[in-house]
Amino acid sequence: MKMKVTVVLFFIVTLALSLLLHLVGLLLPFAFGLLFAVYGIARSSTMKVNILNDLPNALRVFLASLGGFLLSLERPFVYPSAGLLLLFSSVYLNDEFQRRALRSLRIGRKGGSIALLGIDGSGKSSHSAATSGWLQGRGYRVELMPFHKYLFVEKLSSVSTAVRGGPTRGRRNPLRPVLSLVDNLVLQVSSSVGCRLEGTVVVYDRFIWSTYIKYEALGYPVGPLSSVYLLPRPYYAIVLDVPVEKSLRVIDGRVAHIRYPGSVLQHERERYLDIARRYGYPVIDATGSFEEVQARIESLLSPLFPAVGGR
Repeated sequence: MKMKVTVVLFFIVTLALSLLLHLVGLLLPFAFGLLFAVYGIARSSTMKVNILNDLPNALRVFLASLGGFLLSLERPFVYPSAGLLLLFSSVYLNDEFQRRALRSLRIGRKGGSIALLGIDGSGKSSHSAATSGWLQGRGYRVELMPFHKYLFVEKLSSVSTAVRGGPTRGRRNPLRPVLSLVDNLVLQVSSSVGCRLEGTVVVYDRFIWSTYIKYEALGYPVGPLSSVYLLPRPYYAIVLDVPVEKSLRVIDGRVAHIRYPGSVLQHERERYLDIARRYGYPVIDATGSFEEVQARIESLLSPLFPAVGGR
């Protein structure tokens, strides 16, 4: 938090000085970045740690200052937008992220995102957990992200329902697909930005597409949102395919699970297969044993995520 406040202050100072000094302000980002680098090296030497320890923060100061300079230019849209983007980058690009990225570059480890798709009962959650453990064993930093758990949509949807006068039988909340889209986009962006560079693998149990497909199958008016829902793409995706009959048997064996009609599940299955054909994603027959299906998943991912770190 301290460094975030620092880069914002450098952004503001550079913006103010650039408005006063005009183009001379272009020198400020380089001057501030260099001064902070010298300060960081001196501070690291005093603390008896690697003298390069604080250089990532010098880069953040440079980016924030450059953003302040660009925001001061009298140009429509492009320069101010780039300035705000650099400010956001300096806040987000923390020193730990940079150190992880440098280490991943040094050992040849690249991350990415993997989405496991399929209808209910196809084994997505179980295989996502097993795949996460397998990737960790190969030397990767892994984050398991369940897309069926929302960040804030449940609370906002409840408020929306209350404003509309409470739940009404047979009526669907028209705001829920929009809220879910915003929720999923925040989750998608916050979890995937920079993961490939820093060597982190994000394993998605379902994906933002799953939300769209579910609403579409249930009859929500999500057609106008399709282009936005289907725009994000993971680095890699696998469709776990099972017949609707098996899905229904698995769901019946669960204590707490929404039981959707077979027609809904069949619509979802066809949409997942269509996505696999469109983007060239592999489809795995998930009716076999857990071990067989998991072995197939690992064989597909092995060339994309080779073992690193001497493993």
